[in-house]
Amino acid sequence: MAASRGAGGGTFQRLHAIIQGVTNFRSAYLDMPVHLHEFRLPEENLLVTNEPEAYERAKKNKKGDGLKVRKPQSIKIDEYLEKYGKLSYTYDLGDNWQFEIRLERVVDDYHFGYPTLLDGAGDAPPEDAGGVPGFEHLLEVLANESHPDHEHMLFWSREQFFRPYDRKRINGALKYHKIKKTEWDKIHHVNHEIVTDKYYIQEETTDVHTLPEGFDAELFWKYVRACTNLYGVVPVQEVISIFNRQNPKMYLELGPAYGIVYGNKWPVAMQESYAEKEGSDFAHSWLIEEGKVEAIQQEQDGKEWYAPSKEELLKYADDRYVERSAAYNGLRKVLAPYFPKLHPLGVDGAIRMFAQNLQFDPSFNKSFVTLLSHIDLEGEKELNKIVQQAVQFSNNHRLWANRGHAPSEISGRGQAMPMLVPAAQGEKMIAGRNDPCPCGSGKKFKKCCGK
Repeated sequence: MAASRGAGGGTFQRLHAIIQGVTNFRSAYLDMPVHLHEFRLPEENLLVTNEPEAYERAKKNKKGDGLKVRKPQSIKIDEYLEKYGKLSYTYDLGDNWQFEIRLERVVDDYHFGYPTLLDGAGDAPPEDAGGVPGFEHLLEVLANESHPDHEHMLFWSREQFFRPYDRKRINGALKYHKIKKTEWDKIHHVNHEIVTDKYYIQEETTDVHTLPEGFDAELFWKYVRACTNLYGVVPVQEVISIFNRQNPKMYLELGPAYGIVYGNKWPVAMQESYAEKEGSDFAHSWLIEEGKVEAIQQEQDGKEWYAPSKEELLKYADDRYVERSAAYNGLRKVLAPYFPKLHPLGVDGAIRMFAQNLQFDPSFNKSFVTLLSHIDLEGEKELNKIVQQAVQFSNNHRLWANRGHAPSEISGRGQAMPMLVPAAQGEKMIAGRNDPCPCGSGKKFKKCCGK
């Protein structure tokens, strides 16, 4: 329920936008409306709507004795509201949200060019809540933190712009709904800063960058570090979205979030990481140093972001972390005999370096040669085993160019870094120097891994 004051002369489309402005609906803010709406005036046999099919039905009525249909931007409300004292408004013909707009009185001392919310109560539903039953269920789940769907529905509701009733926030938005010029000569102001007015509501000043209650800044920066290590380069907004999805109780609005990222000093913990701000992205310092940020972004284009669980994602906050997959363990098993305890790099260090090199050269060849440079092989049989396992590791390693996906996860979709195909069991992996390289590159062995 809300009581508002508005300047006269507005169209039905403007009234629709104002109603959207005092609720949690979004159609008035988008180029394409989320849902249809209509105003019904049975006394006039008139339907004012943005539903295209209604216009077509009216056009086909040759006799002209049916329901009259008008577009909301083509007709003003004053005549009808003053004549009947109320209007019927329906938004989202599926959820069927129905409003009754009543005219309390007409005044001649309202001098603002935009509407003002004088008072209100209750929380308005978000888009696609499922009508009254769905909204009641949403409120029930949000009120019960032990409900199994609580965190999911909390995140969904925030993504749908569900916000508690806040008169100051609503009035701030309504100032952009211009209906006429504000008559500043009739308002007590200083340089257009209102001092007093009958319809001016003085609200407590709040910081627009207020963080949610219980916000954990250390955890947020841990997400930045983890996402940068997993994706190589990732938009700031994507990191915020991931953080919000996995921590809905600390849901960050974009304003406060950008205030943290761009308005504060880079935390000490981040200064020691590989994550750096690069315009509207976070990027791995290696990519920045090598000038490869744009190249990786081009490879990423069109691919979905790999979305691990919170527990798995935060492991990537460790700059040295490599996922211990079956492929990792298989490669480690065949390499371990060549890395005695006193080896300066160690088998895990060698695999980690191999994994890092694959980010820059997913074609495998140079990375594999570097891996072999750390060990002394005794024969062809041993090399065959290592090639087999290295190819498996490469196909299952999470790549920056794939937005965190391994080639094996998205191979065949026409957008993955290509998978390598090892020889079948029992086939010869290493032949002469002029034979095809077993890594699958298509080059001769002497020109590839046999250099």
